[in-house]
This record gives sequence, structure tokens and C-alpha cells, in this order.
Amino acid sequence: MMKALGGVAIFILWLAVTDGIDPSQCIAPLGMESGTIKDEDITASSAFDSENVGPQHGRLRAELNGGAWCPGNPATPEATEYLEIDLRTVHVITAAGTQGRFGNGQGVEYAEFYMLDYWRPRLSKWMRYRNRNGKDVLQGNINTYLEAKENLDPPIMASKIRFLPFSYHRRTVCMRVELYGCRWTDGIVSYSMPQGDKRANSWEFYDVAYDGHWDGERLFYGLGQLTDSITAPDDFKVPYYDQAVESWIGWKNETREGPIEIVFEFDKVREFTSVVIHCNNQFMKDVSVFSKVKVLFSVGGKRYKGEPITYDYMEDRVFDNARNVSIKLHHRVGRFVKLQLYFGGKWMLISEVTFNSAVVSGNFTEEEDETESLQKDQITTADNNDGKNIVSAVNTPSGFGQYLGVVVGLLAVLAILMIAVVAFIVIQQRRYKSSPRPSQVPSGCDKAALYREPSIGRLPCNSDYADVRDPDYAVPLQPPQTPRTAPPLHNFLPKPPPVPLPPERYYAATEICNAGFIPPPPPLSTPPPVRIGRQPGRYMSNTTKTYVGP
Repeated sequence: MMKALGGVAIFILWLAVTDGIDPSQCIAPLGMESGTIKDEDITASSAFDSENVGPQHGRLRAELNGGAWCPGNPATPEATEYLEIDLRTVHVITAAGTQGRFGNGQGVEYAEFYMLDYWRPRLSKWMRYRNRNGKDVLQGNINTYLEAKENLDPPIMASKIRFLPFSYHRRTVCMRVELYGCRWTDGIVSYSMPQGDKRANSWEFYDVAYDGHWDGERLFYGLGQLTDSITAPDDFKVPYYDQAVESWIGWKNETREGPIEIVFEFDKVREFTSVVIHCNNQFMKDVSVFSKVKVLFSVGGKRYKGEPITYDYMEDRVFDNARNVSIKLHHRVGRFVKLQLYFGGKWMLISEVTFNSAVVSGNFTEEEDETESLQKDQITTADNNDGKNIVSAVNTPSGFGQYLGVVVGLLAVLAILMIAVVAFIVIQQRRYKSSPRPSQVPSGCDKAALYREPSIGRLPCNSDYADVRDPDYAVPLQPPQTPRTAPPLHNFLPKPPPVPLPPERYYAATEICNAGFIPPPPPLSTPPPVRIGRQPGRYMSNTTKTYVGP
């Protein structure tokens, strides 16, 4: 039981710290059928009858009043009528479901096709949704009661959604709708980067899902394939989607000068733990992972202060599979994050970038631009000695300049004091060395009495030492020292204790030495061994001298 609870706790903690969204798990209804989305959050361009078939009745499987939303005008190829849903916050929308008007068996209206428009705070206008194949017209219903569910690939990141009934000919339609997905927790509002390059005639490594602006070179203020939570396959030549639409975004080293810069903008100031980049490494096809990444942070997005985080990637020439490269960001804070990717080969391909972050509460000021921080000339007037007003252009010193002068002055004073202290110490040492040292001989004492001629130690005067002078030297006279005798040991060692007499019971009760005691006779001694001498041809005993031999 405890192990199971521990596993659940670890899983919940993993969900809490992981910002990446799994599209296969982001499929929950967002509240049209259940009523989580309020009526005031559902609006429409028009309604045939606001009371019976108004926008508040456009909920999936709802049968109230007329049983659906019916626009005031028929559906046309221009698709001007819409049903709008406000989700309040940015969500990841992975699917959309539609129904016609059943009306308890009385309804016959439904939309065969429809389109989707979406909006989020960073976008300046409503954007038309297109799938990876470039189609914007989605399949609708074939009757009034069955739900037609359309999976959205790529998913939509938006806070508002519009359903626009579409028909190739004028047609009266009614709709009931539902949205599927989950809340967007990454906090990425947009990213900007250079558009990808084209490889040969059939491979275009473009961000086809990008919904921002494109000036022909760079992408601005939008989201695309880098944030759709879908990773590309290992082999970029394998068609992962229909009609071989690419999911890799790539750049060629020969067409770029310097690193590839990608700037991510977030909704609020965040504390970043790590970033994960999904990269391709088919080195046999001239595709390699980046060699180095620099990560910079900013609050305002104009200046990136602080030391960048640098990550060096070790080149892999063994395995060519795609991989996630995780970079620790050491809890750096900012609302803008800039990635500088340096080429490691001829081509560099990435498909997904995921940040692990958390919103930080507090007051953060934006960094000043370098041009704004420069001192501006200010026109001032001053009275000269002649009483005339002279207009002069002077630079108003900033607060930093004023403090800089004070700091420089303090440092100069400290340097002068240190030089004075060192000079004083050197002078004192020189005086000490040059002054005579006091004699160690007490006053009134005859110095000659302290020395005497040595009686030993002179060199022998013989022919071997004829060329050596007899040195005349003196040694200090020291008073004789009397040897100290060791004290007797009995003064230190303790006396042995007296031995007590044995008790009376240890004495014999009978007399042993008495006159009538006769000692036993001694045992008989054994006769000496017979020694036999050996003679040639015979044996003879030493005592009897009898013949023993043959």
C-alpha cells in the first residue's frame, strides 16, 4: 500500500514539474456539453431566433428549446456567420466535435463543412486554422444526430475559437459544438526565428504551422511546430504525415552567418529549470546536432543581461537516431529567452522545444536599452561675469557618474594611506638595524675574568703541523658543577609487609623421627649387562670364556 502511494506521489510530482503536454492525453471536453463554459462566454454573429436557437443553445447533445444554434443567414462559401467561444485563458485544442439540430426529431439542419478561426493575446488578428496538409475546410456532419469529431493536427493554441459554417452552395444550417483539449501551461506566447531552408526540390524544412508574420526571412509573433508537442520521426525522409509534409525545421550552414537565434516570449516572468530540444542526428545524410548552445534571459526583451548559459554538445558519430537534448537553466529568471544554436555539421534540424518553468511573483523592471541609457545633452543657461546669458550644451552626469567619482576618491585615499604605512615600517626597520645593540654583560663585571686559556685542544707542535699556526683562543669560564648523588632507593620503595607465621594445623600431630622407626630395605639392584666380545669364527663370554660359535 505504501509503495502504491509513493508511486502515485511521484507521478503527481512529475506532472507538477513537467511543462510538456502529451497530445494523446490532452483530449478532455472543455465544457460546452457540461456547462463549464458559461452562456455569457458563447456569442454569435447572428441568430435566427435568439430565444429558441440562440448561441447559448449551441452545446453538444443539448435539446433545450430549438435544440441548436441557427445563424440568421444561410451558409455560403464566404463563411461569414460564426459561433464564438471564449475560453478565458489559452488552451491547447486537439479536436472539435459538431452536431446538427435534432430538435426531438423535428430538425433537419446540419453543416456539412465548417472552418475554424482562433485568437490569442499575442496575435493582432483572428487567424484561420489550416492543418498540416494546408486545408482549412473541415469535414462536418452527414445527419442531425451523430457527432462528427475532427482531430486537429497541429493542435490550436488559443483563448477564443470561432466555428464558421461553410457550404459550396447556399444552405440553411444549425450547429451544436464541443471543444477537446487541455489548458496551455507552458506559458509561451510566441517565438521568433529565421524561416527554415529548402533541401533539393522535394524537401522544405519550413515551419508550415507557424501562425505569425513572415517578412520573407524571419518569423515573428506566432507559434508553430516548435510548440505543438509533436516530435518528428528519426528519418526526415520518411513521410510522417500525409503527402510527405515535413515536421522538421532545418537550416543549412552555408546559407547562414553565425548561429541560429530563436527568441521565446512568455506570458509572465518565469523561473526556468531546463529546456529540452528535440534534434536530428543523421550524420550519414549531413545532419548533425548543434555543437553549442547559448541561452540568454531578459525581462523586457530589449537587452539580455547577465552571463549566458553555455552548453557544449559532444558529437555523436555512432548513433543516428533523433534525441532530446536537455539543458539545465539553473533557475534563471526572465520573460524572454534567447537560444543561440551553433552548427555542428552541414545541416541542423529540430522539431520541438520544451521549457520547464514556473511563474515568479514579484516586481521586475525591464532592462534599459543601450540607446536610452546614454546621457543626453541638455541645454542650460549660465550668467557670465558680464551679465550676459550664455547657452551651452553640457552632459548631465548620471547618478552612476557621481558615485563613480566618490568611489575613485576613496580608493585614492586608501592607496595613499597604505603607501604611508609601508614607508613608516621600512624606516623603523632600518633604524633598528643601524642602532648598536646593548651588551649582555652586566655593568661592573670584569670581562677578562670570564675567559681563560684552554688547557687542552691545542694543536700538537710537531713536523706534521709545522705550517699550522697555534691558535690562541679563549673559552668562557664557567663555574664548576658538583655532581648530584642519587638518593637511596629505600626512601622511594615501600617496605614489604611482614610474613605471618603458619597456623598450628600445618604442624604434624605424630612424631616422625622416633627410635622405633625402621626404614624399609632398598630394592635389589639389577645385574650388569653381559658384554659379549666378537672374535672371528666364534663368540665367547667375557666372564666364563666359553665357546659360543659353531
